[in-house]
Amino acid sequence: MIKLSEPFFFGDELYYLRKCINDKWISSGGKYTRIFENKIKKFTNGKYNLGLVNCTSALQLAVRLLDPKKEDEIILPSITFVSTTNSVVYNNCKPIFMDCDDNLLLDKRNFFNFIQSSTYFKKGFTYNKKTKKRIIAIIIVNTFGNLFDYDKKFLSFCRKKNIKIIEDSAESLGSKYKHKKKINNITFSCYSFNGNKLVTAGGGGIISTNNKKDYIKAKYLSSQAKRDPINFVHDDVGYNFRISNIHASIGLAQLNNLPKILKKKKIIHNLYIQGLKNIPGLKILKNPKYSLSNNWLNILSIDKKKYGLGKKQVIQKFLNLKIETRSLWYPSHLQKPFKKFEKFNIKRSKDFFERCLCLPSSFSLKTIDQKKIINCLKTKFL
Repeated sequence: MIKLSEPFFFGDELYYLRKCINDKWISSGGKYTRIFENKIKKFTNGKYNLGLVNCTSALQLAVRLLDPKKEDEIILPSITFVSTTNSVVYNNCKPIFMDCDDNLLLDKRNFFNFIQSSTYFKKGFTYNKKTKKRIIAIIIVNTFGNLFDYDKKFLSFCRKKNIKIIEDSAESLGSKYKHKKKINNITFSCYSFNGNKLVTAGGGGIISTNNKKDYIKAKYLSSQAKRDPINFVHDDVGYNFRISNIHASIGLAQLNNLPKILKKKKIIHNLYIQGLKNIPGLKILKNPKYSLSNNWLNILSIDKKKYGLGKKQVIQKFLNLKIETRSLWYPSHLQKPFKKFEKFNIKRSKDFFERCLCLPSSFSLKTIDQKKIINCLKTKFL
């Protein structure tokens, strides 16, 4: 089977795992957790980085740290993994779904139009005209490794409207905005080290911030809000969210190889671009010019009328050849648990879902196998 995005282990992982096991500290906290958190800041937006069990917990904690009131509202794209929306609902807030642009990122014009037409500003907060509830944040999802366009107008607008920015960077570790290492004015960035990501720890996440007070509170809440660890005194309702030392040791080994991974991912992306150009009805989504993408997954858009086959047919034909592909996420505003929540002028998200699929993009993908995938598409599997 040619996998979609399988983990690759370079050999360093066993070295760090043995050291961690020999130290006899494998649960939360520990030496390798601290080293991992310190090393990861080279690749994140924040000065302070806290290791957690996964990106879902990071997103949930990020919303909690905004100190939301019940039914506060948070803007987010409909095209995203369910964790993004869950993190809002977990905190008794309500999502407002937005459409996507050509890069499968939140449509910035859609966002500006909504704020200007459907909200008002009062006593330091933005309110929804329809519900009269505060809009406290926007969650930006850096889809498939491509970064959102954090231009000055957007950042200034959010600051003026007191709308905090949470970045769901589960898929974008190693990506850069206009070749910069950091993006200013982001309240929290959240990263994933799941088994299918560029850097895996077998699980794990990071919440990243430049605010020391937020970092201290995040550490406190993610450790069961324990004020006195000896006598088990708790001052708040917390979570058991801290990454284990053993997972951090794997992540540390993987981080050492991130530059090598990024280089190979770029080669894979470029081969798909070249191999599938000028085929009627097929298009690989290119990276936006302002973003240096990590090319986590490569997205193929299929026009059924021009190509002759639809997305579902292509996925099945690849599966018959033991080649793993997958759909995009089904739009959140159409999902059963979230249909009741507000959506604004969504016109494109379902269309993208119906015609786009993800192609194999593993670091371990062999050139001969990638050419086989390209040839299948060129010949329509004949």
